[in-house]
Amino acid sequence: MANLVGNSTLSGIGGPELRVELETGLGLTPSGLVEHPQFFSGIVARPEVVAAGVLAVADVAAPTYLDLSALAMRDPVVTASGDRLRFESFSGCNGVHVRFDLLAEGIASGEVAFGTTNVDINQPLRSALAALPRYDLLHLAVGAESLRVSTLDETHEERKVELPQRWVRGFAEVPTVMAEMSLVAEAVGTEAMTFLAGLPKGAPGPAVGVVGGARGLRVTALDAPGSATLAGTARLGSLRRIMRHIRRLSVWRHEAGFSAWVADVDGGRITLVMTPQPYRGFSGEGQLLLSLSGAVGPGAGGSGAEGSGAALRLLEHLAWEPVLDAGVLGAETGLSPAAVASGIAVLAASGKVGFDLADAAWFHREIPYDADAVDRDHPRLVAARKLVAEGNVRRADTAYEVGDGDRHHWVPFEGEGRARCTCRWYARYQGDRGPCSHILAVTLLRRTTDAPEPREIAEIL
Repeated sequence: MANLVGNSTLSGIGGPELRVELETGLGLTPSGLVEHPQFFSGIVARPEVVAAGVLAVADVAAPTYLDLSALAMRDPVVTASGDRLRFESFSGCNGVHVRFDLLAEGIASGEVAFGTTNVDINQPLRSALAALPRYDLLHLAVGAESLRVSTLDETHEERKVELPQRWVRGFAEVPTVMAEMSLVAEAVGTEAMTFLAGLPKGAPGPAVGVVGGARGLRVTALDAPGSATLAGTARLGSLRRIMRHIRRLSVWRHEAGFSAWVADVDGGRITLVMTPQPYRGFSGEGQLLLSLSGAVGPGAGGSGAEGSGAALRLLEHLAWEPVLDAGVLGAETGLSPAAVASGIAVLAASGKVGFDLADAAWFHREIPYDADAVDRDHPRLVAARKLVAEGNVRRADTAYEVGDGDRHHWVPFEGEGRARCTCRWYARYQGDRGPCSHILAVTLLRRTTDAPEPREIAEIL
């Protein structure tokens, strides 16, 4: 994360507006490296909406949804993207991701720069934001090691904490899931409020299906056709804080059971994404693995050099656009669509890109690029590369034999994304938590130009 050195301020101006100034330390800008670049300086149009949105992000960062009394306070990540500010966090259990976007129409005056930092929102600051009247005065200072909030009556100071590595792994998985979601239903105004207010509370709450109805959204049976899975109704609790501001609530689903909830508010947008079960965290989902398997060069497995090279090329073009267009990136870099996809997958593994459902586009976080993230955080992919490199993937008529000696498995391949395996991992998860190393090894082999010739086998499965 950026090294916080300069002070940041948030102050009322005696009217229905709020002035916000956030700064980082030494940072990369369109003009090059700048000492203490200004993150944002300006007036927000709806301070009470901004306070509620930031608190909703803090609400998710505080609990673990398996036990709402178990607090896990963390620092929300703040990204300035040229036309908006994005506040993000994960729940303590890593199974819920939330993002509040302060959009251009929510900014009355001022310019948004580019960069990413993290801010501390612990209980004293939460209390100050929750008690903020629309016309009050509030001062916020973010320094190298602390965050300070001052009102006319008191001052609160909190120490910052480091961004957990588990969050970076979560940032890698969330955009991959979101990019494959489809819209299920929408509710507007009071329909959204009625739906949220009527959900069962308590940790983690029942798992239900959600579909569109004559009056907005309605709860249905889990796994009902066309429904989105709400795995634990309490995991939507943070939206209750801003439900009086919601103009529209959109529900999105993923075939593997993930769901997303997008709430449009005046001048902003809040997005919640959650895993298919409350006990599952994004950091272990493995949905990125198939994309990463395309980020290796030709030959027996490789080390991902081609994908890493594409990622480095893309880095030169990511930082100064609010959203990322794969077609434009391909034209600017001269990379093929497959190479762009591979490069984005490698960047996602470092948490450097996210996905916006409303814009159907990727966006950039200005956090350090970690070239080792693919290998360190994805041991299944490392194992798959080793299997291919050592010649332990052999093609048969209708399946692949993976392994050597007495330890081998069969992988019937019915097309990309529809493979099965005889290993224990596949038997346990059935592909819901990403492919096993054997399916990945077969995928890698199928994407090379020097796959071995088929051979006959006596029995498959």
